[in-house]
Amino acid sequence: MLSEFQFTEARNDFSNLYNEVYNALKPVIVRRKQKEQVLLMRIDLQKVLLEEFKLKPKKLTENDGSITLALDEIELYVNADTTEKAVEELIQDIKNYAQDYIQRPQLFLNAPNRRSHFPYILRVLLCDNDDEIKSLLEV
Repeated sequence: MLSEFQFTEARNDFSNLYNEVYNALKPVIVRRKQKEQVLLMRIDLQKVLLEEFKLKPKKLTENDGSITLALDEIELYVNADTTEKAVEELIQDIKNYAQDYIQRPQLFLNAPNRRSHFPYILRVLLCDNDDEIKSLLEV
């Protein structure tokens, strides 16, 4: 079982809570009222959990020689003259979608065809820059 803190206890003893999560490497549940719960965990451990959610775009060469990248996992598709340009466009589309998703989570998490995108979105949002996002793409 994970350690649990009541909200007031977590607020009053945040230093201990932080040490439990960061230094002891233990995820912690914080409860408020009876049903509200959040999980606190180190970002590096969260990234480990998300490693299985890979972004593997399919590369298609069109009749006109252009390149289409199809990222079925989150239903994003781009077309450009070269693979490099298609990757750049895909990165921008991924970033835009991730920002839209996280700004309107009620909409996306309640949409049956978008809910499964959440782990991919979180994985992208934990990236610090475009190069890190690019490294997630298995092109």
